[in-house]
Amino acid sequence: MANNSISLVNLDFDTLKANLKTYLKSQSQFSDYDFDGSNMSVLLDILSYNTHLNAFYMNMAVSEMFLDSAQLRNSVISRSKELNYIPRSAKSSQAQINIRIQQSNLSSFTIPFGTKFTGKSSNGTFQYSTDRGYIIYPANGVFQANVSIYEGRYLTEAFVVDESIEAQRFIMSNDNIDTDSLTILLSENDGQVNTYLTKVENLYGLKANSSIYFLQATEDTRYEIVFGDGVFGRKPLDNSVIYSEYRVCSGANADGSTNFTLDDNLGPVNGIGSISSTITVINPSSGGAGAETLESIRFNAPRYFQTQERAITTNDFSAIITQQYQNIKNVYVYGGELALGTPKFGTVLIAPITYSGAILSQIEKNSIETFLKPRTTIGITPVIVDPDYLYVLITTNVKYNSRATILSDIDIQSLCKQAIQTYNNDELLNFNTELNLSRLENIINDIDASVIGNQSEIMIKKIFKSELFEYSFPSIAFRNEIVPGTLISSEFLSLGKRYQYTDFNPNNNTLVVDIIDGKTVINNTSNVVYIKDITNPASISYQNSGTIDYVAGTVSINSIQFTSFEGKTGLEFSAKPLFQDVSSKENDAIAIDVQAGIQVNIRSVDG
Repeated sequence: MANNSISLVNLDFDTLKANLKTYLKSQSQFSDYDFDGSNMSVLLDILSYNTHLNAFYMNMAVSEMFLDSAQLRNSVISRSKELNYIPRSAKSSQAQINIRIQQSNLSSFTIPFGTKFTGKSSNGTFQYSTDRGYIIYPANGVFQANVSIYEGRYLTEAFVVDESIEAQRFIMSNDNIDTDSLTILLSENDGQVNTYLTKVENLYGLKANSSIYFLQATEDTRYEIVFGDGVFGRKPLDNSVIYSEYRVCSGANADGSTNFTLDDNLGPVNGIGSISSTITVINPSSGGAGAETLESIRFNAPRYFQTQERAITTNDFSAIITQQYQNIKNVYVYGGELALGTPKFGTVLIAPITYSGAILSQIEKNSIETFLKPRTTIGITPVIVDPDYLYVLITTNVKYNSRATILSDIDIQSLCKQAIQTYNNDELLNFNTELNLSRLENIINDIDASVIGNQSEIMIKKIFKSELFEYSFPSIAFRNEIVPGTLISSEFLSLGKRYQYTDFNPNNNTLVVDIIDGKTVINNTSNVVYIKDITNPASISYQNSGTIDYVAGTVSINSIQFTSFEGKTGLEFSAKPLFQDVSSKENDAIAIDVQAGIQVNIRSVDG
């Protein structure tokens, strides 16, 4: 009889067993057989278990063959390798310091590669080191220089080429390698010939003697060195030694280090005894990141393959930049003709945002531009610009039951700030995102069982940067509707006087307050922005100095010459948004101002 009574649709155990019974009952030999109370039931259990396990295994095995459905990291890495995609490694946190050494009897002072420093942050103590050597020349008997240091320790791993081993592999044994720090030295002929190899990602332009190597991800978040085959790139000689030197880092845990001390005694290096040094922090450590996650690999690998090492579309720029630079989380790309102020025709403006939210240094921007130029079309110049950060200032009033917890006011306040910072890191610090105030309030309520509730309010802030002592036309775009009468700027100096911008003039009050459907609505019959002269607090005056569009959230100021921003990086404009859910648009990157924009007020109740 044909086997047409067994269903192949459902493969769970109970259905399989029922289908086998149905099939056997359809046979004349077993038409009156009791399957439930016999030894045949045990045999059916075994058949069903075996079929179910095989079906499960085959389903899992087939799923691991595709990038979309693979769950194991090794499977995802293997699939991405077919697309020539190298998953991002961990990234060292970077700090910039100024080191000052008092020595009068030297013509130059050397800070060698790998000089060690200790940095302290709220997460503990970390080792930092230089990634290159510095030669400093004196000025007035003082050696002083700005130095970039990177968290992590340098390790050297050696491999011996053995042609008797079939398909020999060179896998570096450490996790959390920062591949940006990797250098490969090939030592041949018993050390008589030593060659530093260059990392490449494709076969273009390679010759048989090209001194290159390839890097690819392998099992357990480790990386493998692959060499040429004698046709595309040189093949190492038998018994040659391969030295790989790299930095092993702690990722984002080291971010925020602000206290640095020099560990190494640099006196003997410079031919003198011990030295004393003074270290000033220019930029606290930032930019650390962990190895790329599975979902990130799954998203980026096919898009990187689509670019074919070319930057043509906006997606191309995003894919190759985030793949090449591990500290960059996302980029916003737009044509220079859309730039605020003067259009920049023939340019592509690229605004990168880092995982930490830190602004890229000029050296990093130059590196990205150099990387992009040979990959863009002729006549197009890539230009790296800072994201237009939309900062959010939060004031939250938290009420908690002091009898329901052993935590103090300070503890509750600290937990609130930590929760807000975590929300900022996990859900903001990106383009095209939204701060949802009700969600943030729920997160604050959940920090401890004793919290009864909270009321939170937000303001939004943007910073206009300009050269001092030069005339400029301040212009900002909140890109969110704002409440009339709430615009205010930080104080600044211009031509010997102290000023502030505002859209409210008490001498000519144009604000109109209405009650609509039980809600207070504020309107302004004027769109004027005033410059407020506060040089003499006893005699404050207002003059028209610009315009504001409350719906678009844009502010345009007349020409002015700034002489001081009073210790700030630029002129800060803040306003209250009309809606409590604030979104970022275009090249805006939304972020909570965690340094100065979180105010937590605690009120305890007794029971």
